[in-house]
Amino acid sequence: MPDPHDPHALARAADAGDFEAAHRLAVLAAIGLGLPQDWRVAMDRLAQAATLGHPTAAQQRDLLANGATIDLAAWLTPPAPRMLSEGPAIFAIDGFLPDAVCDWLKDRAGAVSEPALVYDPETGEGRRESVRTNDAARFDLPRMDVVLAVVRERIARAAGLPVPGLEWTQVLHYAVGQTFDWHVDWLDPALPGYAADLAARGQRIATCLVFLNDDFEGGETAFEAGGLKHRGRKGDALMWANTLPDGAIDRRTRHAGLPPTSGEKWVLSQWLRGRAPNR
Repeated sequence: MPDPHDPHALARAADAGDFEAAHRLAVLAAIGLGLPQDWRVAMDRLAQAATLGHPTAAQQRDLLANGATIDLAAWLTPPAPRMLSEGPAIFAIDGFLPDAVCDWLKDRAGAVSEPALVYDPETGEGRRESVRTNDAARFDLPRMDVVLAVVRERIARAAGLPVPGLEWTQVLHYAVGQTFDWHVDWLDPALPGYAADLAARGQRIATCLVFLNDDFEGGETAFEAGGLKHRGRKGDALMWANTLPDGAIDRRTRHAGLPPTSGEKWVLSQWLRGRAPNR
C-alpha cells in the first residue's frame, strides 16, 4: 500500500484497483485529514472500495444506509440533548446511535482490546494503574473506518466543537468488577507533564460516552458533584463539559466508571479538544 498519509499516492493506487487505498481515501475525506473534509468524496471512495473487494466497505455502506440510501443529513444531525446537571454541565442524548452501529463498534473493539492506560502526569504518556482495571481499544488512523468517522462527526456536532479537535476514539470494555475509579478527564495545567500537550492541542473541553450495550447490571457513570449516577440504554450518549465557559477547568467533573455486577459493559469514549492533535 502507498504512503497512507499521501492522498495523491493513495488516489493513484485506488484508481489502479487497490481497495485498501480507496478505503483509506474514504476515511481521510470523511475526517478531513490530509485533504479537505468532503462527505461526497468519502462515500464515493467507500463505494469504490466495496466494488474493488474491500472486506468491510460494503458492510459499512449498508450500515450507514440502513436499508435505504445513505442520508448524510440525518447522520450529521444529532438528537437534541437533555440536561441532567447544570453544574457541572452534564447532558444525556437519547437514541444517539442505532443498535447495528453499536454492535459494529463493539465487535471491532473486541478484536483489539488491551488493558486500559491512564495519563502519566510527569511524562504525559500512558501507564498502567490500579485505579483503572478495564480494557480499551484505541482507534487511531490505521484502525479508523467510515462508520466511525460518521460517529465522530455526529459527536462533534452534538458538542459544537471542531472535528479536528477529537482525540482518537476509544471503546472501553468492563467485565464484572472492573472499574475506572474516581478521576477527571481534564489535564491539570499545573503539572509539567501536560504542558507541551496543552500548548499543542488545548484542554479536553468535553467528554462523550456512547453506551454500546445495555445487557448488564451496575456499571453506572457516577459523578461526585450532586451524587449523579447515570446508565444509558444501548445507543444513548452521555456528554459533559470539562471546562467552564471562561475556559478554566471544572473541578466538579470528578467521576468514575463503576463496575458491572453482572454481564459486560461496552462504551465508546471520546475526548474533545479545541485544536487538532498531532497525528
